[in-house]
Amino acid sequence: MRKALVSSMAIFLGLGMIAGNGFSGGRTDDPLGVSVSPQTLLLGATQAAVTAHTDIPYGSVDRTRPVTLNGVESVLLFADSQGNLVAKFSEAAIKAIVAPPSAVMTLAGTRKDGTSFVGSDTVKVMIYSSPGE
Repeated sequence: MRKALVSSMAIFLGLGMIAGNGFSGGRTDDPLGVSVSPQTLLLGATQAAVTAHTDIPYGSVDRTRPVTLNGVESVLLFADSQGNLVAKFSEAAIKAIVAPPSAVMTLAGTRKDGTSFVGSDTVKVMIYSSPGE
């Protein structure tokens, strides 16, 4: 009984660590913490605005200059609950410049001190086919 309990606890702990990494922004190796959502872009389907989450302090960003994702200007900038930059982009504009099987999404902008920042995340790109096609 004790072996089974210890084994179950080890499996539970391992799964928790994997899930925690996936949901805590751990999917990016970028030092600026750039993480693009959705992680899979479905061409031919309506999803939502493409969002870039970062570890860049929102207050340090020069919001008078464009923040771009692969050259597409953001439609909205705001701070998340940690005070970091979040940028939203037109889904149609982003989907118009990507192709399967994947795309490197590069976020670029300027800090208030005049220095630039650049960070990337890779997303999957798939062609959507509706059920029954």
